[in-house]
Amino acid sequence: MAAPTKKGFLKKIEEEFLRTTDTLWENEVAANIFVAKVLLGTALLDVFFLVLAFADTFSIEKDVLIKTLLPAFFELLIPALICLYLKGRKRWLKILMMVFYTFVLVSVESTLTDNATLCIVFPTVLSIRYYSQPLTSSIAVFTTLLSIFADYYAVEHQIGRIDMNVVELPAGTILTFLEDSILRKVVLTQGKINYERLWDNTVQYSLLPKILLFSVVATICAEIAKRGRMAIFAQQAETQKSERISTELSVASGIQTNMLPNIFPPFPDRDDFDIYATMTPAKEVGGDFYDFFMIDEDHIALVMADVSGKGIPAAMFMVIAKTLIKDHAQLGLQPDDVFTRVNHILCDGNEAGMFVTAWMGILDLRDGKLVYANAGHNPPVLKLDGKFQYLYSKPGFILAGLDDFKYTKAEMQLKQGDMIFLYTDGVTEATDLNGELYGEERLLKCLEKMEKRNCAYILQEVRRDVDRFVGEAEQFDDLTMMVFDYSPKDMIFMSAERTFDASDDKLHDVLRFVEEELEKHDVSMKDSMAISVAVEEIFVNIAHYAYEGKSGKAVVGMNFDDTNVDIYLVDTGIPFNPLEMADPDITASAEKRDIGGLGIYMVKKSMDSCHYERRNNENVFVMRKVIRK
Repeated sequence: MAAPTKKGFLKKIEEEFLRTTDTLWENEVAANIFVAKVLLGTALLDVFFLVLAFADTFSIEKDVLIKTLLPAFFELLIPALICLYLKGRKRWLKILMMVFYTFVLVSVESTLTDNATLCIVFPTVLSIRYYSQPLTSSIAVFTTLLSIFADYYAVEHQIGRIDMNVVELPAGTILTFLEDSILRKVVLTQGKINYERLWDNTVQYSLLPKILLFSVVATICAEIAKRGRMAIFAQQAETQKSERISTELSVASGIQTNMLPNIFPPFPDRDDFDIYATMTPAKEVGGDFYDFFMIDEDHIALVMADVSGKGIPAAMFMVIAKTLIKDHAQLGLQPDDVFTRVNHILCDGNEAGMFVTAWMGILDLRDGKLVYANAGHNPPVLKLDGKFQYLYSKPGFILAGLDDFKYTKAEMQLKQGDMIFLYTDGVTEATDLNGELYGEERLLKCLEKMEKRNCAYILQEVRRDVDRFVGEAEQFDDLTMMVFDYSPKDMIFMSAERTFDASDDKLHDVLRFVEEELEKHDVSMKDSMAISVAVEEIFVNIAHYAYEGKSGKAVVGMNFDDTNVDIYLVDTGIPFNPLEMADPDITASAEKRDIGGLGIYMVKKSMDSCHYERRNNENVFVMRKVIRK
């Protein structure tokens, strides 16, 4: 392999000054705009000094100042305007502006009093903004050479501050004065400058100290520019690393999500049960997982599990555990045998010390016989005979915790209409800002408030209740839930729900959502129009009055069965029951009729029933329409 060749001098110059790397390009554009604004500000300051010069404020001759400051104004203004016109997006703009700025400040420094000496450092300091050590060093060298030439020119032509040391005196006269606490002498011979004395006094005591101090400042500026450049590239590398990790996590999250059943209804041909599940990871990927699958035509398996830890390791362990559980269950094994075998496999080579808590049940859909096993997991909540209660049992040891552990099974009988609610500890251990846990009792009370609803609605209500409890506190654990409804055929529901901003401009989206769902369920055009008009009236009321001019949300949802559709609208605004409004006198003329109430009246007349409830600081308005397909 050929050895890399060294870059030529001109190539380096091109890369540093004209071919800025993509990483620094946006920074350079911003720096160009900033420098252009500095030039404009200096031009305004130049105008201010011109005004003072015309007012004879300075001891320096007016003509000298005008000849210096007037060109300086245009030398500052023109490159600044060019840069702003091009929006800073040319690579040569920095050279144009920095060179002109240096010219202007050096000429001013050589003309004004010693107090203006400091101004020559401005271009070098300003160049730091480009984070280029060669650029900063070049500007410093250029400034030094230009300053020496300008000072020499000022002395030669007897102008500016050095001109104060050179006056028309008889030959041989010695002028002595105190300047900057240094006693200086300039000897004039036959009206000419004595350059030997000029070196001793002007160069030695004025120029050299200035150059020395400026060199120190320039060295510091160059080092700052270098470190700034290194910091930007380090930040870019860190950003790329973070983006790569984020991409990998996103891919992992997608893989994990796709591994979990996420299409509902999952068994559209089955009308003897309803099931719904959700998982919200605390990080991009989580360790919780759920699963449900048909073992055969008459048996369904339900699994809820929680892997220790978070992130990629937990997700990998989750994939292994889920696959093993499903594979063994489909062999026809009972839950206790499944856990025993899976536990043995997971313990083998588990050097990371990870573990899984899991609950698994297999339900015979013909007679409701449920066989289940618990590997250290939270107890499920059952709805038996219309009442929710925990299914407490002696849990077995965690999976991957103790090899050769023998799990035991338990059995119970479900009747049609009973429910199983499975969850991970992310639900009951959700914590508010005060450190209080959501807890099992609060979960049970939330479920007890449910009317006969489909599974999707139940999970949405539990999630909303958890979110209200947690408030602004951070979610530290995955939140996973699944509900199974062992319902008779005439109690099957379907559900659709979306959340919208409570504003008029979202009305079109609301109506489109409602109309699409009605069309899916073959609702007649007449009933669809009546439902859409009713939804529009209630949603507009929420948008106008619920949040008193502030922003807020409105939930619009629908539940379908064979003969009815329930439409509910929920908001967290001020308490307001539209059903309490008095019905308008529709027999009166429009001029004599009271304003308001007509829209709600139309809703009540077009719907078969309407119900309002203030629940958990929410306005819940439910309408029912008997549908005719």
